[in-house]
Amino acid sequence: MGATASTSDDNQDSVKTSSSASEKDESSKKAASESIEKDKESSSIAAASSQAEASSKAKQESIAASVKASSEATAASEKAAHDASVRDASISESRARDASNAAAAQQQAQTVVAPDPSPAPAENSNDTNAGGISGYRWAIQDGFTWQTRKGHSRRIAPGGALPAGYHWQVP
Repeated sequence: MGATASTSDDNQDSVKTSSSASEKDESSKKAASESIEKDKESSSIAAASSQAEASSKAKQESIAASVKASSEATAASEKAAHDASVRDASISESRARDASNAAAAQQQAQTVVAPDPSPAPAENSNDTNAGGISGYRWAIQDGFTWQTRKGHSRRIAPGGALPAGYHWQVP
């Protein structure tokens, strides 16, 4: 019985050994499973983090695009307002200039040259006038007299018209 007892002890040892080996296998499987689970969690955390970063980056780009569009719209609006004010100023300036020109033209049209109160010299039967030149008459610039006429008088041919700003003078 001694041999049987030792065999049974050996069997028990081998059962214990195999049971401890199977426990070790289970433990290592469990550790591997936990390790896989941790890897899955960390990869899902990394994926979530990557998605969060991408989402954050997309939001920042969207905000930047929105700010850029807003500033461009503001600049375009300001330019349009400036152009409109320049155009309005130009139009009002043009209208003022036209009104001024019209008023000046009207005033000039209303200004009438007063006829010379001094009568034209009568034609002599011998066809001479003052100054002794046959047929010619003297036109003196307004504001001057026969005595002060030097450089301010003209001889007008027979039948010639009196220039504006002159009067007939009989010496």
